[in-house]
Amino acid sequence: MSATTGSLFDHHSTRIEEVINKNIEVFLPSLDPVWRDTVVTSQGVGPADAIGRDMKILKVYMGSMAGVLEQGNPRGDVGLYGDDTDTLGSKMYLQNLNQTWPDPLNGPNASPYRLGIPMRSMMSNIMFTLGELQAEAVPAFIGDVIAPKLEGFAKNISHTLCNYWYVNQNDQYKLGTIASIVDGDAFDAIDNASTSARLTIDEGTYDRFYVGQSVDIVKSDGDFRKNDSGADGSQTTATRIRLFVRSIDELKGYVTLQAATDATHTNGTAFVASGGDTAHDTSVGDYIVYANQADVTVAAGANMAPTGIAGINSWLKSGDVSADNTKFLLGAERDTSNQIDLSVHPEFKSFTKSSVGTLTEHKLRQYLRRFHSAKNKYGQYIDCLVASDGVWLAYEATKIGREILDRTGRLSSMSSEGSNEGFSFAFDGRTYQGYTSTYVEDGSVYGIRKGGNNWKRYVPPTPSGYSTFGQADSFVPFNFIAGALTGTGTNKLPIYDSSATGNRSMVTEGVQMPGLLRMQLVPDQPAGMKLTGVTTDTVYSEY
Repeated sequence: MSATTGSLFDHHSTRIEEVINKNIEVFLPSLDPVWRDTVVTSQGVGPADAIGRDMKILKVYMGSMAGVLEQGNPRGDVGLYGDDTDTLGSKMYLQNLNQTWPDPLNGPNASPYRLGIPMRSMMSNIMFTLGELQAEAVPAFIGDVIAPKLEGFAKNISHTLCNYWYVNQNDQYKLGTIASIVDGDAFDAIDNASTSARLTIDEGTYDRFYVGQSVDIVKSDGDFRKNDSGADGSQTTATRIRLFVRSIDELKGYVTLQAATDATHTNGTAFVASGGDTAHDTSVGDYIVYANQADVTVAAGANMAPTGIAGINSWLKSGDVSADNTKFLLGAERDTSNQIDLSVHPEFKSFTKSSVGTLTEHKLRQYLRRFHSAKNKYGQYIDCLVASDGVWLAYEATKIGREILDRTGRLSSMSSEGSNEGFSFAFDGRTYQGYTSTYVEDGSVYGIRKGGNNWKRYVPPTPSGYSTFGQADSFVPFNFIAGALTGTGTNKLPIYDSSATGNRSMVTEGVQMPGLLRMQLVPDQPAGMKLTGVTTDTVYSEY
């Protein structure tokens, strides 16, 4: 008898063949080389005892000099020559104590101040079924089922952490801004056209997306989520439409989203909300964000205030007093009882410059010199520059017009052209390593300090019963928690169906593996540099 229609075996029927090849290639995204090879490898690990009550990391600073220091001349240089004397004839004199040392009460003392850094967590789950285990046991089934699924899960965790290093707290931790929506007619050749939408994004950060990634679409001001089925404009009464990344065309510059339930679309609109609720229609300018990263229970029109593990945009703050997200370190996610206001403590400010235009060597010198002229006395420095590929191509293009081909006594040659991977920029006795990242929004340059284990990973102690995930990258502090919840050695918990008559919980074929990640990234030196509005030289495929 053939497999039941709709069953797991039926769904995978095309993988059961007469000729068996047990090796299967899984296409999964690799991490950003800058994050993996530069940021992660230079990270230190913060001490667990630095994490106090309420799971907060408290760093204490003192920023004032102490004591009194004055010139000796107004006091007769008593330190050089001694105090005054009175002569008594030719053989004697009297000593006076007229001069005094400076009053010690006039010296300032440094007041300590604290920065409270909240810990962050991610919760996860993954399901396996008896059908999957049985399928893997069938000799005619091509490839494995369990191992690729676990590998994809591990990559999901690592890739998410990589993204949070770059996404901006000031912009709802968006992965990208919808720049355009492909007309509905273009979906004719796409499966399930009525539940999918193909989009372009302003930032050009298509590597932030991967197939199977669970996402939401939110209004740019963070007031509400767009992929909700409610027709009254209030997400508190709405049902979330699950959205997944279906495919990414990095050459052309497309990301296609797939809805789990019907969400009709028309030309110029990706997903149209039900019931005529046009406020929830997806539109150009909306943000694509990670699924369920924000509190949607707030009233409609109130910012959902998403949170995330701190990255460079949580720490590189301009000091602009017009908004909390730029005035304070950690922005809106700061501990308001232990905060650093950059208008009070400008030594923590980062150098920021918008509308840079074409980045030339001279401009780069200007910006780096300004930073180090201001920060040298604090022992702060930058040693790493990260930008999108388009920025560095445009930077290099400023030099091409000045090239000279020296053919003195030699034939013309086409060897040794192009440019090496990365670059080193030397200036004022310092060397800056430049890196290209496809995860950085096009038109931006970040300057950070990575040397001296500047960035540290803080992870709370792991309770007894937690199980590590061997396939996760070494820098990922992820644990399965089923063992801690049940007091057993298993990572799996049964999934029950409680809808049966009599409210009985009936066993299903599924098991779940809940997991938890707790982590925060904290630099010793938050100050760095951020340039925006930089001219780029980015090109996409014609088709």
